Amino acid sequence: MKINKYIFSLAAFVMILFMAGCSPDEYSLGDKDLTSDDLVEGVAYSVTHDAQNPNIVVIKSLLPSNYSITFDTPQGRFQSNNVTLKIPFSGTYNVRIGAETRGGFVWGPNSEFKVNDFYAGFVNDPLWEKISGGVGKSKRWKLDIDANNVTKHSDLWAGPLGFWGTDDGWSTCMLGQKGSGDNWNWTPDIAGNSWVMTAMDYGYIEFDLINGAHVKVYNAETGKTMTGTYMLDTDNHTITFSDAQLLHDSKHDAIVTNWSSSLKLFGLDTDRLQIAALRDNSSEGLCRLCYNFVSQDYWDNWTPGNQGTTNVKPTLETGWKNLILNPTNREITYKLATEDEGDAFDYCNLDGTQKKVGLKGNDNISDATLVIYYGESVAKQTYTYTAPDGTVVKGTFTLSDDGIFTFSNGLGNTSLASSFNMSTNADNTLRVLSVSHDDYNGTLKNLWLGKSCVDDQGNVIQYQGYHWVVQNAGAVKAKKYSSLLNMSDNTSWTLTTSDKVFVQGDGEYTFTINDSRADVNVMYIQVDGLLKDHPNADIIVKSIKVDGKDVAFDDNTNIVRCIDDGKDETSKYNARRYFLNPWNLASTMDPSLFVHTTSVSITVQVVYDSGEVKIK
Repeated sequence: MKINKYIFSLAAFVMILFMAGCSPDEYSLGDKDLTSDDLVEGVAYSVTHDAQNPNIVVIKSLLPSNYSITFDTPQGRFQSNNVTLKIPFSGTYNVRIGAETRGGFVWGPNSEFKVNDFYAGFVNDPLWEKISGGVGKSKRWKLDIDANNVTKHSDLWAGPLGFWGTDDGWSTCMLGQKGSGDNWNWTPDIAGNSWVMTAMDYGYIEFDLINGAHVKVYNAETGKTMTGTYMLDTDNHTITFSDAQLLHDSKHDAIVTNWSSSLKLFGLDTDRLQIAALRDNSSEGLCRLCYNFVSQDYWDNWTPGNQGTTNVKPTLETGWKNLILNPTNREITYKLATEDEGDAFDYCNLDGTQKKVGLKGNDNISDATLVIYYGESVAKQTYTYTAPDGTVVKGTFTLSDDGIFTFSNGLGNTSLASSFNMSTNADNTLRVLSVSHDDYNGTLKNLWLGKSCVDDQGNVIQYQGYHWVVQNAGAVKAKKYSSLLNMSDNTSWTLTTSDKVFVQGDGEYTFTINDSRADVNVMYIQVDGLLKDHPNADIIVKSIKVDGKDVAFDDNTNIVRCIDDGKDETSKYNARRYFLNPWNLASTMDPSLFVHTTSVSITVQVVYDSGEVKIK
């Protein structure tokens, strides 16, 4: 009996442990009795508009942290407890929350929220213009195959459909970077692999930015046309369609369950568009199906033989090699270009010209330094690269007559921007893309070096370009802060800016926009990064001229001081003065004062230390 008592006691103890281990507080799928009625706005989640910019919408879960949730939003689905949406267009949008429970996955009902105004700042990214043609325009794209088995952009891909790893995306495809997960690709030609898809003209997909972001998809295989809207996430490189699907062939229709939401943007340029859906319903397993499109303009103007060639090389100015390897100036120190000197990096064409992608660099890249010493023998031709974090790489180099630098130990791997790292090719080489000299003294001034980006066939299709600027001995440069006057109207919501003005110390600076507007509702000056180095800085408005005539103003009452309303870490250092703010119009100036036919010109005085925090 005693033994039985111990056995029953032990069993009871084990049962208690088992029950405790499965308690709702520790079970990641939550309570089994959670229903759709529980997953409503105000109970399961909140929807909040940003106070400074109502086009920024924050969606936050109110459920206990043990629930695994998904938000279904106008910009796609997110498995996160907190999602920030940047919605440029006015309209009524839906959002809902879903949660994993013991009884399975449960979706709540849709909840509506409204965005009242268009905000041009969210469609200023070059990707919006490349996909649609720009604000007020439309652009049509064709799947890159026709009835004659012809793929027109064969310098970029072998066919209209590529198979990629599940971890591939913008960085591995468009940027040509090496992945660290399920990364692989195969893009077959259709002439030799007819099983992949039928050779035909599949129709088109058309994007516009005309009073919103609209998409029209005509599928010639089915004869159906879909019209809807689309949303680009330029930060995460995804695209979401509402009431439409990605143009695709019927052979792959059933093996993909999602042709609309959070599709991966693999590539986008003037005449190149690549969008990938996840193959998630196939016995062959998961992979990304990347559909390759060319612009209608490229399609219409293509002729056999004009599809490009990797034999294109940069044309360098006469005497370029003697500028770099100069026996009268054997040691040259380079730094990456500052903003007033041009782009520090960019994607470049095969001829060495910039693509002007408009990537935003990291804060510290100006600390990168390359010192090249041209010794009297090959053994004495040395280099020293110092990364922004202080890491040093040393070695010897050679420079061929074809413009190929070979660095014996490479240049390390430096992050210049999100998804853009600086390094040499695998064989430690970089190509000279362009060279320019100083017009005054004839010495070397700018040197662009490029790392090869290759397609899935191993062809060089573009370069990652790094812009090095010669540092003159003894020269001391004061830091410069890029600044702009920004203006938008209430009709087309087209944002225009002044030329960049570089603030370099206390003093007066003038910003001018030359255009004609009958309606102005947003206007502000922004000085990037000023408050990081000078937290007590102030921007004092000295004069306002509209069409050359002075406009009366009170600098301290109706021209608002504030910081940039962006959500990234550096925004808080960008100083602004708002003349017109539609979200806080009562505290700013009268919009009618800025109606103009030729120009608006504003002069400000920048003070680095006002004695107190003025802009916050």
